[in-house]
Amino acid sequence: MTEYDLPLVIASFLVAVLAAYAALYFGARLTSTAGAERQRWLVAGGLLMGTGVWTMHFVGMRAMPMAVPMTFDTLMTAASWLAAVTASGLALHIIGRPQLGKGLFVSATLAMAGGIVVMHYLGMYAMRMSAPPEFNLGLLALSVGIAVAASGSALALCRKLQKMEGASALAVQFVAAMAMAAAICGMHYTGMLAMTFPESAVPAADNGLRGEWMGIPLAVFCIALLAVALVVTVLDIGHRRELAERRTQEDRRVAELAFVDAVTGLPNRSALEQRLLEVLAREGARQHPFALIYLDVANFRELSTSMGTESLNAVVNEISQSLRDHLSEGVFLSRYSASGFFALVPDHKDARHAFMYKRLRQIDQRIGTEAMPVTWRAGQSAFPVSGNSTRKLIRAAMVPADLNEIGRFAGMTVSPELVLPGQTLGS
Repeated sequence: MTEYDLPLVIASFLVAVLAAYAALYFGARLTSTAGAERQRWLVAGGLLMGTGVWTMHFVGMRAMPMAVPMTFDTLMTAASWLAAVTASGLALHIIGRPQLGKGLFVSATLAMAGGIVVMHYLGMYAMRMSAPPEFNLGLLALSVGIAVAASGSALALCRKLQKMEGASALAVQFVAAMAMAAAICGMHYTGMLAMTFPESAVPAADNGLRGEWMGIPLAVFCIALLAVALVVTVLDIGHRRELAERRTQEDRRVAELAFVDAVTGLPNRSALEQRLLEVLAREGARQHPFALIYLDVANFRELSTSMGTESLNAVVNEISQSLRDHLSEGVFLSRYSASGFFALVPDHKDARHAFMYKRLRQIDQRIGTEAMPVTWRAGQSAFPVSGNSTRKLIRAAMVPADLNEIGRFAGMTVSPELVLPGQTLGS
């Protein structure tokens, strides 16, 4: 019974694990890239996986001691490497397509398995032994079957990983790489048993590659290469995560800007309408009445014509801050237009708002600017008395009323002008 060199067996398995891990990652990246970037990932994935499997094969061959020095034909060895890389690249190209049917999946599996089988047996033939090999057909068929199963599993996992992100993807990738490496090594060592040479056979004297370079030195080189590739994948993961976070923050910022007034930082018109829709849509909305109070700077045009943009913005900011200070806790204040503000007051008849209403009735004296007196006009509406739609409540609140009426809702009625045809008051 042949005794294998254990360190070389372990080295061959480690190479297979790293090759499988890198190839899985590079293959999973293909569906999220396009153009030149996709070509780079595809070439890198094919080179890494093909070179890794090829290295594992020759390190594994060196693990089985021979009575004579092991040498290899340079051209046939290079051809075996090219077969592994080409097959891996072709398989990754197919598996990286956005849409993949059963036929293409089978084609990718057979392409990859075929490349591995050709690489393995051509690599063994590369010794150019003095006697022809002997085949065990059962083990030969088993080795081919293992190659097909390993390739299919690898590509299926590639496909699965394309839809995964974060730590879960890395964990699945590691387990998958271990399983793939076991299958690759299983195919290799089964194939070595399937193809044997007579004990008296020796490699060709003119072989260009010396066997000692195809063991540990080759394994070390390949492990270093794959380690660099894995560092690249880690950096890529970090870069993608950073880009995703930046994109999320930018999307959040843009979304916020769409609902925020640029001058005062208050919620804008869209934000008010959105808040009204949410309040009106909640279950049991009629059991939670509220009021809208409209506060408009009546002489805003005079202010704007007498001031520059920066001075006007400063005045508007001062006014908005004063309004905030005059409102009760929980009141939603928004800047509805250049001169107008809306306050959405929940439970508007609650006694806790009494002081706020009193201050707002004195708004002409309380809120203004040193540069020019500010005059106010106001209006108000209440849900559900004034209506049950955003538009009607806003329109009703914008009907001018005496400032002394702010916060006084008793006897409130709806103007017939605010009722749409076919509807009744308060509907």
